[in-house]
Amino acid sequence: MEEDADLKLIEHRKLEEMRKRLKAATPAPVKAEKTDREVVEGMLYDRGDEVLEAAYSFYPRETDRLVREIAGMVRDGRLKEKVAGGELLSIFRQLGLRFRLKTSIRVMDKGKLVELGEKLRRKEKE
Repeated sequence: MEEDADLKLIEHRKLEEMRKRLKAATPAPVKAEKTDREVVEGMLYDRGDEVLEAAYSFYPRETDRLVREIAGMVRDGRLKEKVAGGELLSIFRQLGLRFRLKTSIRVMDKGKLVELGEKLRRKEKE
């Protein structure tokens, strides 16, 4: 009976040792590094994502280069504040990259947001 207890204890120790070796042999999950575009998108607010999408559709190579530069500034700690969509658009325009964004003006009419053109059409009919 004492022999059975000793065997079980030895077996338990060996199992624990095997578990430890297995755990040590398994590589830790590698933390995927963000792409430059993901880094920049994380720094945008106030329609910044729309500006970036429009820039990519009009000037893909130039936009990619600018995104790499901005991401480098973020990673180096030189750019810490978030960038608004208007600021990003201004940067593109200063570089000579001009493009249009789809914009609309909405106003409150009878408790609902409606396009300005629609409201003016309604006013003409009245």
